[in-house]
Amino acid sequence: MINKIVVACCDIEIQNIVKETVSSLLGDNSVIICKTIYEIHSAIKYNKDDIAIIFDKYFLGFVISYELVRIHYLNDKALTYFVDLDDVSHYFAMRIHQLGVNGFIPNIENKDFFKKSVLLIQSGKRVYPNSVARSFEEEDYLLDREYISEITTTEMEIALYLSKGYCAKEICYRTGFKAGTVSHYIKRIKRKIGYYKPGDLELLCKRYFSQTAGGENDNKN
Repeated sequence: MINKIVVACCDIEIQNIVKETVSSLLGDNSVIICKTIYEIHSAIKYNKDDIAIIFDKYFLGFVISYELVRIHYLNDKALTYFVDLDDVSHYFAMRIHQLGVNGFIPNIENKDFFKKSVLLIQSGKRVYPNSVARSFEEEDYLLDREYISEITTTEMEIALYLSKGYCAKEICYRTGFKAGTVSHYIKRIKRKIGYYKPGDLELLCKRYFSQTAGGENDNKN
C-alpha cells in the first residue's frame, strides 16, 4: 500500500489536479510536491514509506529512460506513473510502457475517473488505457516500434531546432538531411513525446537545459 505520493509536474493545471485529488483521498500528509529532479531524489532516497511518483509527460525531459534508472537506483521500490489532460498521448504511453513505468493516466480532468485511478495507484497496481494494454497483449505494438522506442540523438537534435522555431527547410540545411528524412524525424519525435501544441517542444527544451545545468531554474513561474 502506497503511503506517500510525489507530485512532479511542469504543468501547473495538472499539478493542481493531481495534488487536490491525492489530498482529498489520502490526506495532505501523503503528498510531496517536487519541482526538480533533485528534490525527487531526496524525497525517495530518505523516505522509508512505500512511495509512488506521478509525473506529467514533460517533467523528465526528452530521454526518460536515464532518469528512471536513477530513480530506481535510489529507491528500487518506488512506483512511477505519468498523467495527462488529454488522450492524444497513445504513442507516449506505449513508449513508457516499454520502459517499465507502472502506468499512464490520460484525461485526468475527469475527476471521478482520476479518483479511481489514484486509488489504483495507492494499491500499487499498473494503470494503462485499455488500448495500450491490448496493443501489447496482441503484439500490435510491433507495427509501431519506431514510434515508441526511446528518443535518439538525431531526434533530439531536430527537436531542439524545432523548439527554437526553425522550419523543416532550415533544419535540412543545418543537419544535411533531405526534406523527406527531416519530415519523418519530426513525425516520429512528435509521436514519441505526445506532442499536443507548439509550446511542448519549447517546454521540453527548457526542462533539458535546466536539468543538465543543475536544476536551479526548474519550474520557476
